[in-house]
Amino acid sequence: MRKPPAKRSRYSEHVETSKEQRPKKTPHAKGQSKNGTNASTKGKELDEETSEIQRIILGNYSIATWYSSPYPDEYKGSQELYICQQCLKYMRYRETLEAHSCPDPFPRGRCVYEDASMVLYEVDGKAHTLYCQNLCLLSKLFLDQKTIYYDIGSFLFYVLLTKQQHSSGTDSLAYTFVGYFSKEKAPVERNNLACILVLPPFRGQSYGQMLIELSYELTKFEGTTGGPEQPLSSQGFHSYRSYWRRAIVQTLLGTTLQTAKYLHHSCERKRHSLEALSLADNQRIYSVSRLAQLTGIRTEDVLFTLEDLGLLGCWHGKYVVCISDETIRKVIAERSINPALRIDPNGLLVDRNDDEYESLSDSSTDISCSDHS
Repeated sequence: MRKPPAKRSRYSEHVETSKEQRPKKTPHAKGQSKNGTNASTKGKELDEETSEIQRIILGNYSIATWYSSPYPDEYKGSQELYICQQCLKYMRYRETLEAHSCPDPFPRGRCVYEDASMVLYEVDGKAHTLYCQNLCLLSKLFLDQKTIYYDIGSFLFYVLLTKQQHSSGTDSLAYTFVGYFSKEKAPVERNNLACILVLPPFRGQSYGQMLIELSYELTKFEGTTGGPEQPLSSQGFHSYRSYWRRAIVQTLLGTTLQTAKYLHHSCERKRHSLEALSLADNQRIYSVSRLAQLTGIRTEDVLFTLEDLGLLGCWHGKYVVCISDETIRKVIAERSINPALRIDPNGLLVDRNDDEYESLSDSSTDISCSDHS
């Protein structure tokens, strides 16, 4: 089988790199900005490292910051910032934090996912404006390309918290903020994620992959497909490529929660039946559009991943997908893909009668495929 002619993918500009490390902060010469030009041409840009926040105290963690964030100037002089884990209010002194009490309930928003160790809450930027603004300011300390929006009513924020028994020995739970992702309420380009953050102490523990997976599960509940806002950073690209590979080989092998059970569960909550997909319990995937529907991944990202895995071929001028189990397992071994599920599908708590999750039509293009199993 001949492979189709090589074509430039929208992801081809990314180069394989090692896992991104914490950026190094370099002091700037007095009177000069980061790019070496005179600081006076940069308006209010801060040109001395000592004037930036160097560390935040959040819960039980003391975390060194990576980038500057536009907190009010009066909060930058001490170089340390104390942040309430419940409302994300920022303070200059530990005594202020200890005397602080949050009037609002915590966690806030509505719970959309829960398992034995963590919960995900959906927080409306319009209903909880101050909290979401504080969340954006916090995330800018660790994201170089993060844009601060003070008018955030058009965004939803999905906040991931770990849970454990309270140290007091009571039945109440203690929650720890791990990270979040955000998305627009009415995205123009079917983006299901605008920004994602996992705090440094929790990186390398698969929380980023879980947030990405949850973003796609919510997309499937909407009965559509989606993907991240472009362009992706180098680190973001590698995270998404890892997820796409895993999600697609899961589905091709039919190992996604014992296919039949998963399809019944997923399709029922998406408000359309297996018959609407023309997919029987024991039937394999034959088209790219069906693969997109079952994974929630945009057709163009499915095509990119299939080509990346070497599963996209050309037959009589048409793209075909080779999905023999032997081929898939070989790809898994060669690429070191872990096809195991990271979330518990039964932990998704989105109400299928919820008005926010009306079934949306998806007009993805069907592409001819063949089964060589």
